[in-house]
Amino acid sequence: MNDQGQEKPHLSYSQINTYCTCPLKYRFHYIDRIEPPFTAAPLAFGSAIHEAVGAFYQSCLEGDPLSADQIHDVYRQAWESHSKERPIRFSNGDSEDSLTTKAKRMLEVFHAEFDPAVQIVGIEEPFEVDLGKRMPPLVGWIDVVEQAPDGTVTVADLKTASKRYADQTVHSNLQLTCYSLGAQSLGFNGDTRFRLDVLLKTQNPEVIRYETTRTNADRDRFLKLVKSVWQGIRKEIFFPKSDWQCGQCPFADPCKEW
Repeated sequence: MNDQGQEKPHLSYSQINTYCTCPLKYRFHYIDRIEPPFTAAPLAFGSAIHEAVGAFYQSCLEGDPLSADQIHDVYRQAWESHSKERPIRFSNGDSEDSLTTKAKRMLEVFHAEFDPAVQIVGIEEPFEVDLGKRMPPLVGWIDVVEQAPDGTVTVADLKTASKRYADQTVHSNLQLTCYSLGAQSLGFNGDTRFRLDVLLKTQNPEVIRYETTRTNADRDRFLKLVKSVWQGIRKEIFFPKSDWQCGQCPFADPCKEW
């Protein structure tokens, strides 16, 4: 299926995760292409933080790292861009000002804890994994690839969260498993490490770095999931899944009419 009409058919982690979260949401977003009436503030916030960190990594790759204030400027520009696309819906007492202040503190901590001895060797590295004749390829972009002074290569993904992750959550994180398949397709060897960087949006922000590994068994299990998701999409198996995420779902109205 396509993320955009002009692209060739493919599957991405975002599509797979959306289908697993709610198959009907997948249909509304990727097939019916219903324009969401709003963007939930946590989604806009996470996206803007991600863009700011990506800009910092890019500046490191180019040999001229951004300052903490410059990273925050990127955040504000990204937030403004999101707010122009569609209205942002706030919850839990948040506002644009409170999130701007929170982002500044979080990005200052991220900037202060970045190890300048680490070399950034890749940003948003695109990959494509052949899934077989009857399936579209699995495509994606690896957030960042780092190389330590000892030569160790690490593939990392950044998340924002309100609390620390449990170890099991890290070791079973499907996005990192997807990235490990992408890393293989890009030629990274078996010594490549994987890491989930969690930037906590708490009163006193922290950057928690969770080291993990991925085995062939992990990748095989993920591929089984991908193939099952594709079968569901092909057979047009779309149904709603009710959970805590429904409160912030932009497709609540068409879901009620389903």
